[in-house]
Amino acid sequence: QMAVKLSATQLNADVLEAQYEKHMADAALKNASAKGAKNIAALKKKAGEAEKKLASAEKAKAAGPTTEFKPRAMKTYPDASSGRRLAFANWLTSRENTLFARVAVNHLWLRHFGTGIVQTPEDFGANGQQATHPALLDWLAAEFIESGYDMKWMHFLIVTSAAYQRSGAHSSNIDPDNVFLWRFPTRRMEGEAVRDNLLHVAGLLDATMGGPDIDNAAAETSRRRSLYLRHAQEKLVEFIQIFDGPRPTECYQREKSVKPHQALALVNSKLTLDASVALEKKLSARCGGDYDAFINAAFHTILGRAPKPEEARLCAEFLTTPDKDATRARQQAISVLLNHNDFVTVR
Repeated sequence: QMAVKLSATQLNADVLEAQYEKHMADAALKNASAKGAKNIAALKKKAGEAEKKLASAEKAKAAGPTTEFKPRAMKTYPDASSGRRLAFANWLTSRENTLFARVAVNHLWLRHFGTGIVQTPEDFGANGQQATHPALLDWLAAEFIESGYDMKWMHFLIVTSAAYQRSGAHSSNIDPDNVFLWRFPTRRMEGEAVRDNLLHVAGLLDATMGGPDIDNAAAETSRRRSLYLRHAQEKLVEFIQIFDGPRPTECYQREKSVKPHQALALVNSKLTLDASVALEKKLSARCGGDYDAFINAAFHTILGRAPKPEEARLCAEFLTTPDKDATRARQQAISVLLNHNDFVTVR
């Protein structure tokens, strides 16, 4: 019974395939005739063959299915590669082609410092900017090659460097653009990191690795890392895009902007509200009714520092306001800290 059903399906597929071929052949012949093309004879022959094939398929279908199974023709592929892609990869990563290593380490530097050693990562040619530290770029490229193109090693090398570990505090106006890296360049976190940070500080982040992508519409309810959110030109996560999320037209480095929408997104996002509720429960369970302990714990958890005297005083006044629900007040205080500039800034 299964063989008969399979045969019927195959016969029907043969008819549909023949109809398609005849339709395409007739259309090509009609188009060529209208233009007065020279290959009309060949197209007529092809149309005639397609018509015969269709008649044969329809005849076989009319005869009805049988138990005889005929395997369909399948495309075959060579057992061995031509080696062209491998040859290209070997040439690209050869020790003689240092441009590859220079471009790669410049991108790694860009991700850590916000600006590349060559500030036009998309153009290393004559139209691009010159390297601010050419000797450093050459040394990093050489280290990258010697390590066997080990990107983990390069990340380790950069983040353990003196340049990366310097304070971001301003103490000089001699080099306001920080071209010579006398301080760590202050920069805002990327949109995905802002979302993940909100979930992480509240203990809500799902750090499970792997699995399917998450629908972009579920960005404010899902607890998965932003890495797993579906992202395409027509499927963007609004919260992440407000914080200069990735765009197909900016594949080298992202746009940097300061907009009022960013503050409004942090204030009104469901992510912020959920994080405030969850973090308030966690800190209140730890600190009890001690307002000073709660304020210190909130600052250390969210901003990674102790509150300044004025900040501690204002927070204490807010939390001890008469006729204010204590739980709600703590949630609001946490929400304010989640909207603090230091929360979305890498220093």
